[in-house]
Amino acid sequence: MTTATFLLPPEAYWSTEWYEREQRELFGRTWSFVGPLDDLPAVVEVGGHAITVRRDGDGVIAGEPATADVWAGFVFVHPDAWTADPLDAWLGELPAHIGAFRPERLVEVARRRFEVAANWKLYVENHIDVYHLWYLHEQSLAAYDHPNHRWRSCGDHWVFYEPPRPGVADAAQFVRGFPPISHIGRDDWGSGAHLVFPNLPFATGAGFFMTYQCIPRGPEHTTIDLRVRAEPGTDHDVDGFLAMVSTVLHAEDGAACEQIQAALRSPAFGVGPLASQHELPITRFHESVLARMDEP
Repeated sequence: MTTATFLLPPEAYWSTEWYEREQRELFGRTWSFVGPLDDLPAVVEVGGHAITVRRDGDGVIAGEPATADVWAGFVFVHPDAWTADPLDAWLGELPAHIGAFRPERLVEVARRRFEVAANWKLYVENHIDVYHLWYLHEQSLAAYDHPNHRWRSCGDHWVFYEPPRPGVADAAQFVRGFPPISHIGRDDWGSGAHLVFPNLPFATGAGFFMTYQCIPRGPEHTTIDLRVRAEPGTDHDVDGFLAMVSTVLHAEDGAACEQIQAALRSPAFGVGPLASQHELPITRFHESVLARMDEP
């Protein structure tokens, strides 16, 4: 049984050498998110290479030696067609554990980018850290029942769900200014927070499906590319939704990551014991990173 332990050294978050190895050995060996099909044709930077991706009839193709494929209306690319597992094999059990959501039936209603002065891994680790929900988001996510959450690893990926808090009757707190998604039931009205390894967190709610890719820009700089999908042909309180998201993902999560990034350079920096279950996903994320970088 895996013990919750912080496995990466501090230099994994600020070293230029480590960052460049990640580009070659991690992003060069995994599938990466491009965006929805509507983005194509597109040129994306993956593993230090510029890759052109375009439609090909009902499918997608990438410039050699890369390969591309589609899941749920989203395009992914792998830099090395010779070594890439098929996308469906790479995703494994994850699609079966995100509820009834079908993002390909939704439309993009908002997109926003923001910068975080921290390593991309810190933002991913924050996303999969269950422990922080009670504290960092005490007010902003108070409508959800944190003690009754459930999570599981799906290979290198991760899925999470927590239901609405008992006694919270105001449905507006769950649709977040959007109409309820028609193809899901109330069992999916809680908060879903998932990860396609290595750097694509996405979240679901009663009225939305959103991705927020953590794009590495340097050892201590990350762009968060937030894209929101909702029911087509209806009114959406986009401004209200983005204000809520800005509080949770930027003012709270982003600021926490920046504070940790600053602390990492201290000679006194250290990580104490991790919560045995609530922070175990961080350990498993580290194991997946290290496995692709040929580290013990």
